[in-house]
Amino acid sequence: MSYQVGFCDDEIYQIKVNNLLLKELAAKNGYDFECHGFQSGKQLRNYLTSHHLDLLFLDIDLGDETGIEIAAWVARNYPHIITIFVTGHREFAEEAFEVEALGYLVKPYDIKKMENVLKKALNLLEKKPVEEPKAEIVITDENIKKKINCPDILYIQRQQSKSIIMTRQKEYQVYETITSLCGRLDDSFIRVNQGEVVNCNMIKEIKGNIVFLKNGKEMSIGRTYRKEVLAKYFGK
Repeated sequence: MSYQVGFCDDEIYQIKVNNLLLKELAAKNGYDFECHGFQSGKQLRNYLTSHHLDLLFLDIDLGDETGIEIAAWVARNYPHIITIFVTGHREFAEEAFEVEALGYLVKPYDIKKMENVLKKALNLLEKKPVEEPKAEIVITDENIKKKINCPDILYIQRQQSKSIIMTRQKEYQVYETITSLCGRLDDSFIRVNQGEVVNCNMIKEIKGNIVFLKNGKEMSIGRTYRKEVLAKYFGK
């Protein structure tokens, strides 16, 4: 099984070192990793709006930000990600466990310490339940019928005579009404106004009559849809 692993550290040298250590452990233990480096919390957040990570090695001291705050945000928005702190300060250990991090590595650390915490993380990942097959919808895009996995759809937006389906990978334009598309989507979607439908898993927060998405997009809640949107999102 292939795992997506992220390293968030403001020192590019440390990211390169971590990548080398991980490649060595992969070769030794037969692991299959794909590694991704981020030098700031902003880079990490932007990446997660459209990509997947299984495991995150997160530096606590990131200059303008703290890894503790970033880890708390990751835990709220992407609870499936297992976080491991990388720090030069042992005194942060207690805070690491307050945000449900798996553990922490104190710099400088050796490959054996990384191997131990990595095995612990992979054991947890392997015990996760197998996901049910993803729901799909069939659309006609450029005169070709295509299947789209519902969880990959971020939102759908009406533009003149077309409906724009924005997914994690690309944008589709279809000559089909929002109402027609809504009838084929699963219950993880909610119509927020006459011309926009959003994947509830993409909602970061709702303030007043504005829905804020994790990718930075904002949508206004229509008056006739407000009660249903709030009930769906807040569970009331």
